[in-house]
Amino acid sequence: MNVDFVTTFLNHIVDFIAANPAFAGLICFIVAMGEALFLIGLVFPSTVVLVGAGTLIGLGELPFLSIFLWTTAGAVTGDAFSYWFGYFYKDKVRTIWPLSRYPDWLKRGEDYFAKHGGKSIFIGRFVPGVKSVVPGIAGMADMSFGRFTFFNVTSAFAWAALHLVPGVMAGSALFAIGEINTRLAIILGGLLLVLLIAVAIIRWLIMFILPIVGGSHQAIVNWFGRRPDRFSQWIARTYDPENPRSVGMLVSAFFLLVTLPGFIWFTGAVAPGMPMARADLAISNFFQIARTPIIDKIMVMITMMGDGTVTATVTLAVGIYLFGRKAWRRATGFVIAIVSSSIFVVITKALIGRDRPIELYSGADAFSFPSGHATINTVLIGVIAVLVAHERSRLSKTIIYSVAATFAILIGFSRVYLGAHWLSDVLAGLLFGSGTVFFFSFVFGHIHNEKVGRTALTIISLCALAIASSWHISQNYSTAAEAYEPRSESVVIQKSSWRMQDWRLLPAKRVSITGELEEPITLQWSGTPEQLEQELTKLGWRKAPEWSFPTATGYLKGETPAGELPPVPHTNAGFLPALTMVYESDQDHRQVFWLWETRFKLSDVNGDISHLYIGGALDEETVRLFGEFSGLKSEDEIPVDLHMFNQLPNAEEKRRWDGSSVVIAGP
Repeated sequence: MNVDFVTTFLNHIVDFIAANPAFAGLICFIVAMGEALFLIGLVFPSTVVLVGAGTLIGLGELPFLSIFLWTTAGAVTGDAFSYWFGYFYKDKVRTIWPLSRYPDWLKRGEDYFAKHGGKSIFIGRFVPGVKSVVPGIAGMADMSFGRFTFFNVTSAFAWAALHLVPGVMAGSALFAIGEINTRLAIILGGLLLVLLIAVAIIRWLIMFILPIVGGSHQAIVNWFGRRPDRFSQWIARTYDPENPRSVGMLVSAFFLLVTLPGFIWFTGAVAPGMPMARADLAISNFFQIARTPIIDKIMVMITMMGDGTVTATVTLAVGIYLFGRKAWRRATGFVIAIVSSSIFVVITKALIGRDRPIELYSGADAFSFPSGHATINTVLIGVIAVLVAHERSRLSKTIIYSVAATFAILIGFSRVYLGAHWLSDVLAGLLFGSGTVFFFSFVFGHIHNEKVGRTALTIISLCALAIASSWHISQNYSTAAEAYEPRSESVVIQKSSWRMQDWRLLPAKRVSITGELEEPITLQWSGTPEQLEQELTKLGWRKAPEWSFPTATGYLKGETPAGELPPVPHTNAGFLPALTMVYESDQDHRQVFWLWETRFKLSDVNGDISHLYIGGALDEETVRLFGEFSGLKSEDEIPVDLHMFNQLPNAEEKRRWDGSSVVIAGP
């Protein structure tokens, strides 16, 4: 199953729920039921959708009680179907694909049911890998339906609350933040979504993909086993399906071959003028505009937890412990992974020489690509997670790797938020760090004669991290907070110079959040958005409809006029529109105009400073899909008629070197 496709599909479901709250209860019912259905629940993820629905509840878009009841009912119904399936088919279930090929799935559920009895119905709902088979096993074992229903209903209430309440809390927090800063709400919502996706991928990988891989590579091992050379024989022994570590090593090798080419791609994609470089600038602008003092403090403390002082302390503590346990190979591999990654980061920074968004350090550390914080912390926490998760249950591995991934992502996020790195620096660091962790797992995953006290290692690592972080933050927070303070990158130019030649300094096309060059910039405006709105209103323009449930439903009706459809909010270099207006030519055609703030400011003869804005427009045509739905299409390359903009106060039309035109105007 393509994880990216599933994730994208689930995100679309959450978006659909937001736009169509009337269907939200039914969707949550179907999703909750799907995860509880016999076998289907093994591959049917619900977390993203249900947490997303909870977030919408917290944002005030959905009612809690009805969604909670729908979700609970779906979970009860799914388990009930599974129970009756097992009750009627009994042992015939074992002959049904995929249980006929992967009998371990059913065996795990049977062992769990035998160990916990009726409690397994309640407990099993929260245990990945067995929750979708235990109700069927209860039916196969002729458990009374009344007793089953008691455990089914009570566990469904708890399960629904566990999935919805975290989202409600997150949504409430985002709502409070969004009242102050819409951009920050978007950023933190995106971070939450990334963390949920990361945890979901780890869960699917360990709980579902690994068992499938474990049952399908016997033929490859047999091929190596028939070859006489020593390397082939080593491969056959090491990756024999009878070796419980072979599957993990194969998966490590696969992801190693994915992450390192990804890192290499980033090294070429961040060159000046490339879309990735433009996207980095746009995303950095978006983050810097969204910053608030409270979140700044949190992010400074998180980023300080990844500083060299802390990572060195944790590395030293773990290294001493491993050598003390005489786990020579793992200890040596751990030290090599950390040291080689650190050296690689320094060398790569010096070779590529990419400037940071802000000036922070000197020497090789003054350069930006890749992020040392993201790389080193991913390697450190990832290798420790490999050692701690060694030979543990799948559920334990899922929890351990999810915590490790969350920590690494938060460190990387803090670097982008604080302006210390571009987004591509962090992504490249996470990729290279992950590749190093996979390499460590590949090389040392088959070692079984070096016993490491996993609980002791966990305690030592967490204590070292807590002590070093606490001391470092208490001693150096003020200095760090000052270094990471938001910095204005604005450029002040004389208004007269702007009209004469400096108008050429502004971009000719809109830069999207992905770094792509979109529609032409048709207006440079020296007044305020409110003044421009007044002027355009005189020319027949009007404020664009805002996004809401009533306006969004216009897309579901085939007769909605073009002017009544809310436009897609376009960003330019990370700036959200300061003004959006529409001009309706007829029922099926309109022009949409967006105005964005720039980093340029104008100084007049009196020394007064004012913002400089740029705007772009698109011609949009309504498309009536099947006569029942309304959509919009536009062409970025079609020039917009500048006649109306030439009627603005003090308007002058200028010709660029590429032949396109722009109007500069303002009171």
